[in-house]
Amino acid sequence: MELPYEVLVYLFKYLPKSDRKSASETCHSWYLAANDHSFLKNKVVIFFKSQLNDEVTSPIKIFENSAIMYYNYVFNEVEISNKLNFFWDIVGEHMKSLTLINSDICEKVFVYMLHKCINLESLTIQSCKELFMSGRLLEGKTDGLLSNSLENLKMLSLAGNQYLTDALFNRFVGAAPSLVELNLSGCSLQFHLGLVKKFYPSNSDIFRNPSESVLTFYFVLHLIASRARSIKHLLFSNTLIDGSALKSLSEIENLKLETLKVHSCDQLTNTGFISMTSHQVTLKVLDIGLCTRVTDQTLVYICKDLVNLEHLNIQRCRAVTDLGVAELHKLKKLKSLNISECELITKDGLEKGVCSEVNEVLEELDIHSLNLDQTALVMISEKLPKLRSLDVSFCFNAVTDTSIQVVFKNQVFLHTLKMSHCDKVSDAGLTGMGKVETEGDDEGPIMSTYDDAEPHPRIYLGSRAEEEIVRDARRKRDVMRMCEKLTMDNFTGYSLARMKGLRELDVSSCNKITDVSLTYAFNFKELVNLNLSRCQQITHEGIEHLVKNCPSIELLNLIDCYNLKDEAIKEIVKYLKRLQQLELRGCNQLTDQTLEAVRSHCEKLKFLDVQGCRNMSPELACSIGSLPSLHTVLMSKPKTDPTPISARPMFKNNAFFGLLRLH
Repeated sequence: MELPYEVLVYLFKYLPKSDRKSASETCHSWYLAANDHSFLKNKVVIFFKSQLNDEVTSPIKIFENSAIMYYNYVFNEVEISNKLNFFWDIVGEHMKSLTLINSDICEKVFVYMLHKCINLESLTIQSCKELFMSGRLLEGKTDGLLSNSLENLKMLSLAGNQYLTDALFNRFVGAAPSLVELNLSGCSLQFHLGLVKKFYPSNSDIFRNPSESVLTFYFVLHLIASRARSIKHLLFSNTLIDGSALKSLSEIENLKLETLKVHSCDQLTNTGFISMTSHQVTLKVLDIGLCTRVTDQTLVYICKDLVNLEHLNIQRCRAVTDLGVAELHKLKKLKSLNISECELITKDGLEKGVCSEVNEVLEELDIHSLNLDQTALVMISEKLPKLRSLDVSFCFNAVTDTSIQVVFKNQVFLHTLKMSHCDKVSDAGLTGMGKVETEGDDEGPIMSTYDDAEPHPRIYLGSRAEEEIVRDARRKRDVMRMCEKLTMDNFTGYSLARMKGLRELDVSSCNKITDVSLTYAFNFKELVNLNLSRCQQITHEGIEHLVKNCPSIELLNLIDCYNLKDEAIKEIVKYLKRLQQLELRGCNQLTDQTLEAVRSHCEKLKFLDVQGCRNMSPELACSIGSLPSLHTVLMSKPKTDPTPISARPMFKNNAFFGLLRLH
């Protein structure tokens, strides 16, 4: 019996994106349900390094002839010529979002595109220098039909365009009367008053003759002031904006921002931030990460005035200490917090700040590279029960077999967990075999029953490295024995496997993790992104269990896992049907058998990294370019044959060489 269309759509709403995509490949009715309008508004079509032309084999023809109309398109590192005009004729009027990244496109084709895309709500043009180089783009067009094309535009991003000028900027914004969000990150914004005096004499109308030579903050400021009532989101990351400029921006009359991102702006000072907090009290998103001049004073004012803040990023603001972090308890609506790489923050600041009481609001916490101990991680786990994303990478002393199991106990709803380079974590911690609760006390402390340094009656005469190898082998043996005796229902501790909804896991450089963990602790049906790089003790035995218990993996990182052999990769490509990115750099035991397996089974693979796999044939690596979805292969330059790889006569697929990168 076939389920009604409405029922299928309702059921698909509960599926993750990857599952819904796979379900759409089952039959025609499921395909239509998975592409219902409620899903299409968030779907994005991405052309990355694709050959786009008017030939029948061009991937763009699929969407020209599709019965389903998609609304969001991204063109990344592609050439867009007038041969695609028919595509814009068909899909242009339905397009809501258009993104061009580092793409080759001429002015005439771009204008034609905009004429056809009459319902655009979001336009991103990033790092397309050829488009802006002449300075004549849209000249004389904004008063004609083009003004109708961009009348619904709400988001405009011109990030990373070094040739952007006041005149060009004015043409874009002038044709977009409904603009709400503006992104000028990475642009060459000029703040020097000398330039202002040169191009804009006093009492002159700056909008009548905007400069065609430079992009000045003076002009941008006046334009924002003219749209103050409508603009709510501003992004100036990676620019030279300073405290004085931020102060001028914040004090614009009728400007009520909800988002301000000034990431990596080294010139910003407390003066600008204090003015910003006193005038822009409606802010919900604030990103001041890598602003090196931020101090506790800034954070105190942020916590005092920006009571509506939901997302805060102060990554690597190294002058911030516990004094400032202790004020975070005042932000009652905070959902996402990034305080990573702030070396002066300790447990005391967290205890007085976000962990001053049980916090039912905070969902995302990034504390990687903080100087914390394991009691701090235990406290975080107990005080922040609603976390969905947690990054504790490089917290060497905080993440241990004991503390991580408290996380497993309390944070069962995590969908993202990152603990890269936490080398104190072992199989005992991930499987739950190393720690148990105090008998008779369900809420009692976690006690250690696993002796990491088992006493040995004899004097060991080997080196420290050899002794560590022996200890690791003994640890693996003991945990394996315990796992074999117990089932998941009567584990004495708390296993990683408790996090049933985990979608992203990073345990890179946790070198004490072995096949035992992959066998007994990795069982995640929704896991999409897994990073096992530099976990050098894993072998094909653990991989065999991993791929069967985690079938949804799309991105798998196995860099420098030098104990892996071809058998492991054969298991990966056989069972991971959704695999799109596979990184095998430094796995020097792999041979051409790996490449043959990839070519035979990876129908959806887009990215392959086999650098440093010296037993692989460069010729065979190039030949897998026949895979329909593969766009990038990273491999080492051959050392024996001085002939350039693209000059060898045995290769027939010349188009593939544009996608191959030699390192």
